[in-house]
Amino acid sequence: MNEDLTREDVYHAADLLVEELLEAAGVTRPPVNAVDVARLHLKMALREPAASAPRGSEESRQWSAAQAIGERLKPDLLRRLGFDPTSRQSLPGESLAGLLAHRLLTPTSWFAADARACGWDVPELKRLYDTAGYEVVAWRLLDLPEPCVITIVENDHVHRRRSNAWRVNKTLQPAERECQRYVHHYSRPRVVSAEGWTVQGWPLHEPDWKREILRSVCEDV
Repeated sequence: MNEDLTREDVYHAADLLVEELLEAAGVTRPPVNAVDVARLHLKMALREPAASAPRGSEESRQWSAAQAIGERLKPDLLRRLGFDPTSRQSLPGESLAGLLAHRLLTPTSWFAADARACGWDVPELKRLYDTAGYEVVAWRLLDLPEPCVITIVENDHVHRRRSNAWRVNKTLQPAERECQRYVHHYSRPRVVSAEGWTVQGWPLHEPDWKREILRSVCEDV
């Protein structure tokens, strides 16, 4: 393998591979039906995922199919990156099948332009890419050049939090906490700007649980 290989090289190679697959499958716009791509274009036999609850069952089918396609494409991606696909060597910290699955459901060449056009609005992006889950859509914002922090809050506790620009921990900034509390309480989207931070928040609420997604930008850094 080329020792100078960067994360950006991996992402670029994965994006190209997904673009080639979608072009060959005749998919020209979102949403991407991964089940159809797998069965009709790649002639793959898919195992139906167990549906523990109605919520997200179609998203589970799509994600399972996207991961299966990712596994099918993984050897080709390894070859393009300079690996021997028959060896057990892989990239530290990378699930290549998962990387390809995310990009299949939200192809970068479309997703980046759509995200900017809709002002990073996660529910609006979800409507466009409705075969992808909300979290898939939210985390994909971190793959774009624009710096931001994505936070998932479950039942009023920070569940996951990542940034593509700044070092962060699970402690929310005051503007983030204000936004999250409003969204949690009123079940409505909110934008809060304070102390150099601009925070967008969206509710994913059901009777038995509450989840909020935050996208935060620090304008002073």
